[in-house]
Amino acid sequence: MHCDSRFIRRIPACLLLFLLFCTLSLPSLSAVEISPPQILDPELQITLFASEPEIVTPIGIAADGQNRIFVVESHTHEVKPDYPGPKYDRVKIFHDTEGDGKPNKISIFAGDLHHAMNIVFSPKNELYLVQRDRVFILHDTDGDDVSESRSTVLTLETDGKYPHNGLDGIAFSPDGWLYVGLGENLGRKYTLKGSDGSEHSGGGEGGNIFRCKPDGSKVQLFATGFWNPFALEFDRNGHLFAVDNDPDGRPPCRLLHIVEGGDYGYKFRYGRSGLHPFVAWDGELPGTLPMMAGTGEAPSGILECDKAALPRAYQGNLLVTAWGENTIERYRLKRAGASLRAEREIVLQGDKSFWPVGIVATPAGTVYITDWADREYSVHGKGRIWRLAAKSGVATRTPRGLAVTPEISSSERRMSRLVSTSATVDYDELIRALIDPDPFIRSAAVSSLAKPLFRSRVEKAMDHENPEIRLGALLALRRAKLADPVSILRKCLTDPDEQIRRMALLWTGENGLTTLAKDIDRALSAGSLTPTIFSTYLAAEELLAGDPETTQVNSKNIWAAGATASELIERIVSDDSKPANLRAMALAMSAPPNYETNINQLARLLNATDMQLRLEAVRTLGESTNASSVSTLKMVALNRGNPPEQRAEAVLALARQPIEVLWGILDFLRDTEISVQVEAARALRAVATDGLVQGVLLKTYQSRHETKLDPTVVEQLEMALRTTSATGNQQPPISGRRPSSDAEWRAALEKAGDAKAGRRVFFHPLVACAKCHRVQGRGGQAGPDLSVIGRAATKEKLIQSILHPSQDIGPLYLTHRIQTRDGQSYDGLISGRGADGLVTLITADAKTVMIPGDKILSDQTGKVSLMPEGLENTLTTQDFRDMLAFLLSLK
Repeated sequence: MHCDSRFIRRIPACLLLFLLFCTLSLPSLSAVEISPPQILDPELQITLFASEPEIVTPIGIAADGQNRIFVVESHTHEVKPDYPGPKYDRVKIFHDTEGDGKPNKISIFAGDLHHAMNIVFSPKNELYLVQRDRVFILHDTDGDDVSESRSTVLTLETDGKYPHNGLDGIAFSPDGWLYVGLGENLGRKYTLKGSDGSEHSGGGEGGNIFRCKPDGSKVQLFATGFWNPFALEFDRNGHLFAVDNDPDGRPPCRLLHIVEGGDYGYKFRYGRSGLHPFVAWDGELPGTLPMMAGTGEAPSGILECDKAALPRAYQGNLLVTAWGENTIERYRLKRAGASLRAEREIVLQGDKSFWPVGIVATPAGTVYITDWADREYSVHGKGRIWRLAAKSGVATRTPRGLAVTPEISSSERRMSRLVSTSATVDYDELIRALIDPDPFIRSAAVSSLAKPLFRSRVEKAMDHENPEIRLGALLALRRAKLADPVSILRKCLTDPDEQIRRMALLWTGENGLTTLAKDIDRALSAGSLTPTIFSTYLAAEELLAGDPETTQVNSKNIWAAGATASELIERIVSDDSKPANLRAMALAMSAPPNYETNINQLARLLNATDMQLRLEAVRTLGESTNASSVSTLKMVALNRGNPPEQRAEAVLALARQPIEVLWGILDFLRDTEISVQVEAARALRAVATDGLVQGVLLKTYQSRHETKLDPTVVEQLEMALRTTSATGNQQPPISGRRPSSDAEWRAALEKAGDAKAGRRVFFHPLVACAKCHRVQGRGGQAGPDLSVIGRAATKEKLIQSILHPSQDIGPLYLTHRIQTRDGQSYDGLISGRGADGLVTLITADAKTVMIPGDKILSDQTGKVSLMPEGLENTLTTQDFRDMLAFLLSLK
């Protein structure tokens, strides 16, 4: 390694000694064996370019016209007290002057940075750096490879401090504008200020993408509705792409095609799960745009392959770094109207020492990837830079710059013209675009119709006979922030079109229009009452009950609004004329144990024609605090005329009861239905050490051959008897053998499970998944909402999460141990931080603790997940199979 001597001459002796100490304190490359990630495309090869101590915890990466690599080296990201490295971030230059694939010259280009994220070279070859709260130009006017000054281009004013959800993504467009991504900022208020005084303020709406001139002037909001657009990339045809890193309970992460005025659906103020009726993740709400493709967990970098000397088949493709999946993903793009869609393929798979972040191609076409090198979220002193290229002999394409004539479709040209401020577009053309099947065309039309020029005509369009035009006009007026929308919304709340009523409810609730509080009920009777309109109504009701400026929607139960919503739920549940699926949803949306509907009414629903309504009635009874619910549940379980699934759910509900109730479950071990026997045996594990229960379990197990017990029941009995053995009670040998290694578990889990049975496993009190996780309205709030986990999680990933929950912990789910000045200690997850240092902590038992900032002595993150180790020890093999089937079905 060579450090530039001109830089060294500028460093004071004391600082030089400090940097030397830091370098010596970091892990040595010779002390660790570094294995390259596995290449899944035989035409590619990857080699190690640099490693610690030459580079540690690298993030952003850029390449200049001399094919030199500039890398952001982080030292301020979640720093632990004993971290030996520098107190600031810095940018390093790596130059392979000899062309042997190794840097022979390394120097420090800039330092004194805090929460630095990404870098990019402008068309004028100036290096722009984005850190959490600002964007700099790092100047090197004398050409000595050391930045001697910097100019601030953009400044983010906010009290948000979380490292990587402020400013992060950065890119230059072909026409010279600077684009910058802003993360959700944990919902904190912010103002983004440009160099000319232009600015944009917000807070709670989620992430945004802004643009400005290269000098920071003319700041404009370009698109909204993101979680955290951590990386931006333009292709040679002028398409802007972003990776949205990193949703909480609404997987998958997203690869997005960003267009001017686009709304991509996410709003942080409605909770981290992304499942609120007022948000969308894939274009579910009118006016929002869909993703190109789902990505792996925590995507952090994008590269347009035409910039690289890659195999010819990669033409027009994108490469994405998926930090949380330890992969490099390839996306083949295909046109879809005015936008694009993509197909995902993994081309590089690393192990748990490969955590890719940034990716760039030099002008010569070589691809470089930064590697965080460890799952540890805080800075840790390790790091890698990898060099990706085509294998020798593989035909490659010459790296290409911007297209002289961009290859865009006629639909894209139409979209650009519709949304352009300079193009001449007449009103009739915009109205016609509102009925186009392409959401990107409709979005462009809405953006233009929101201009003051069209205001009066758009208001008249609210009377149009075509509901699509009425809906588009409503969206345009909402985007224009109409000063007094009450009269229009009052009318829309009774529109026969469900989507118009839905958006009227959303606008009413989101803007806190309490004037319409008595009118929103009309949306439920103006047309068919569907689960969608019902859930939107309840969300609006909750917001109208609070202060829209300060209300953070309760992520545990958004339906616990107040008397009106609760009364509505009960009315719907009691109304036999309502569709059964709606009544079932109403029950699922209730807020036990506070919601206490009439037990007789629930008992009547237990005999409903619709099976789902029966099941929700059983589940609501199981969560009720009404003492008579126990006897009702027993009757359901005992009645062999009831469907087996309903009876099994009733036994599950009884499993939450005290020991004297569980004794009554013993009789179900001799039931004729296997599912009922399984639930009885599983429930009895909680009291297996009781002498009476122990005897019955043992007798039942010993007679298993004569009675021809199903193997799933036998497994449950063996699990219960192992519990008694663990307490020291002497029991006969148990013949069943359980998997004892990861390999054995994976082999055993190759067989398919039963999703319905898996739901009962998930919600069983002994397994306790629902203590922390919610699914479809029921469960806890300490962990992510898993209602759509099957959209992104693979079977292997779920197995890994259960067997080793602490191996991959999302940043927001790192456990914290907070010590207070009065000697108290609290362990849990941080759910919020106040501007005055107040910390809101959710403990493992789902309790919320609020700790004032001036009372906190220390706050340390741990490496252990709040999800307990050994969950598999509470599961039989069939339980595990069934629960996997259930989780994978949640889409």
